[in-house]
Amino acid sequence: MIPIKQRLYHPFFVVTISVLLSIISYVIAHYFIYWEDFWVGFFLSALIPFVVSCPIAVIMDGYFKKINKQKIELERLDSINKKLFLLISHDVRAPLNTLKGMIDLITNDVIDSQESKLYLKQLSIKFEHVNSFLDGLLDWSKRQTQDKPIEFTSFNSAEAIKPIYNLLEPIALSKEITISTKNLNNIIYADMESYSFVLRNVLHNAIKFTPKHGTIQIDTIKRDGHIYTSILDSGVGISEKEIKKILEGDNWYTTEGTLQERGSGFGLRTCIYYLKKNNGKILIESELNKGTKMTIILPEAKL
Repeated sequence: MIPIKQRLYHPFFVVTISVLLSIISYVIAHYFIYWEDFWVGFFLSALIPFVVSCPIAVIMDGYFKKINKQKIELERLDSINKKLFLLISHDVRAPLNTLKGMIDLITNDVIDSQESKLYLKQLSIKFEHVNSFLDGLLDWSKRQTQDKPIEFTSFNSAEAIKPIYNLLEPIALSKEITISTKNLNNIIYADMESYSFVLRNVLHNAIKFTPKHGTIQIDTIKRDGHIYTSILDSGVGISEKEIKKILEGDNWYTTEGTLQERGSGFGLRTCIYYLKKNNGKILIESELNKGTKMTIILPEAKL
């Protein structure tokens, strides 16, 4: 439904008004000054403004449509940029906080020189993981802002899972959570960065909602031409009402973790969006106080 204000400025509305005003002016003039051939003048008063203003209206209409299209595109890019800023702050903050914690232990002389050397070696490895993660994230973010199509490739699920495991393991260890993996070598046909984004968010949420000394298991299996990547945790669980909000709600939805960790509120909604673009979906099975199993389903690569 076009607002009344927009209709008033529509080029063809202006044409109609111009023709009507010309006719009305002619009729009023005819009332005071008698024209011998009324109908000839009447049609000319309608035809001349129509012929003059109609081409101008067509040009202006095309111009306004172009402006409106650009406006919609700018709004889309603005929305993506806002989400990407939240994404980067959400995904980067946790591993950087872990690195900062290790640096603080060394600089504040909490540990001796021998232990410091061990920590520095670990720190170097962790920095490599974060750097690799940032490279992938920024490349993926760039593709989103440029509206490039999804890059479907065949890749081994382990190629995406292992870097994410290395990235988030320190966060799990800080809560004394044990992460185990099995059956990781399955070939998926999808956009690898989208898969990594989804997996990273799901695993991060599993850590977030699993209390101290809990467990998380990552597993992949082949079934009916698809690869099922499941993340099973022993966390607080999710109620049916909350699952419905996550899967069907339009608004971002977030709750605090077991140690009051905060989230961006759009992670899982965005995961669902990118899985759809990759011909996949997510399943959530959960029971309060008994843990949650989230399963990422994507097509299997045809070798």
